[in-house]
Amino acid sequence: MPAHLDEPIAGAPVDPLCFCVRGWLWIEAAQAQIAAVEISADGATLGETVALYARPDVTAALALGPGSATGFELFAHHANFAPGQPFEIQLRARLRDGSRTAVLATHVVRPIARDYRTNHFGVLLDRATTAVQRHENIFATGPSLAEGSGELALLLRRYLGAPPRRVIDVGCGLGSYGRGLLADGYDWIGAEIDAADCAELTRLGLPHRHVDGRTLPFADGAFDAALCLEVLEHIEETRPFLREVHRVAPRQLIVSVPNCELLGYLWDHLATPWHMLESTHVNFFTRWSLGALLREFYPRVELRFYNPYPLKTVEGTPLHYNLLAIASADA
Repeated sequence: MPAHLDEPIAGAPVDPLCFCVRGWLWIEAAQAQIAAVEISADGATLGETVALYARPDVTAALALGPGSATGFELFAHHANFAPGQPFEIQLRARLRDGSRTAVLATHVVRPIARDYRTNHFGVLLDRATTAVQRHENIFATGPSLAEGSGELALLLRRYLGAPPRRVIDVGCGLGSYGRGLLADGYDWIGAEIDAADCAELTRLGLPHRHVDGRTLPFADGAFDAALCLEVLEHIEETRPFLREVHRVAPRQLIVSVPNCELLGYLWDHLATPWHMLESTHVNFFTRWSLGALLREFYPRVELRFYNPYPLKTVEGTPLHYNLLAIASADA
């Protein structure tokens, strides 16, 4: 009984959680009795389709009547695959009486070595997750990061200038940049609203103050520079916040935020940067909106990008994930 699997293409990497299976079958007189085409592996059904369609190439090769429905296409999901370990898929037809044909065709699939269910939002790839996801499930809030960006660490040193300098890191999280700055001789201190992060900062022995999010317990002009790294996007009232930051660090402020300009470029890819799905993000900045806001407090603002984004424009030009602003009192 003729049948063939055209996809997956031999030797091509396949994500077993979602892969296309395409082919054709012709079981002669029993063709009209097909209720569904099934793909299975390791004793489990991976996917099925009830829709057969005409394949002119098959019709011509087998000398079938015009419009003979022989082609099929479905998307399969192998829940129990072993990453990187090949497995065999099998093609069968289920007939209207409930019986199944013998195996009509087989194909060895070579899966990728990664199981994306272990990724952020990976639970959405698990077929056991049958609940409709709500806003709070998708627009989630992730934990503070213990490690920062190596590129940003270099940029901070470039724009802060040589140590020693008194630096306050407002919204420092777990002090991912403070450790390096302290080691390099900067007089760094963190200010953090989250009690759990403050407990970890204490455990790590990093200097910090637990703050209320409205005021900073330091004297006017106490610092040479302030850092607000991935903070402003979370602040409901940015002007009172920046006014307080400016009070304690009137000479320089370095700000990092997600680059909202990406959205204009990623429309062609139908993509959205994952970090912008944080539920606590209330502000979305471009170079122009961030620059205009910071110039209300610091006369000079230089803006640049960092952290290359994995996708490029459709023309191949680079994109960046983060926006960096260096604001200073020097006009």
